[in-house]
Amino acid sequence: MTASLLLGITLKELKKEIEDGAIVAVSNRGGQRIAREELIAVALQRWDQATIEEALGEDAAAVLPEAIRLVELQARIPRYQREMLWWFAKRDETTVDAVLSRELEGVACAHAEELAAAVPGFEAALAWG
Repeated sequence: MTASLLLGITLKELKKEIEDGAIVAVSNRGGQRIAREELIAVALQRWDQATIEEALGEDAAAVLPEAIRLVELQARIPRYQREMLWWFAKRDETTVDAVLSRELEGVACAHAEELAAAVPGFEAALAWG
């Protein structure tokens, strides 16, 4: 019941997601339990991270590993790249932040071994993605 409230879905919808394998639950004496990490992973699929962190407020620091917490980034890029990011965001009905994060996730995966050795917390952060 708690999981359905946290995810904003009905108990019936939650049970269907579990049956379909979209959400992983483990059986225990009280029924089924969804691990905190699984709830976070499902939430990250349903909502953008900025929305999640805003909803969590000060609790975000206790719930989300530091390596995946949002930070501000300011960069100077060619105008066409800015326009490209805006275009993808509009097309995908999302934000420039989400588009850029998705593309950087691809870079992270492509260079995972090298980055894991060089960037503290990288492996744990990649595991959350």
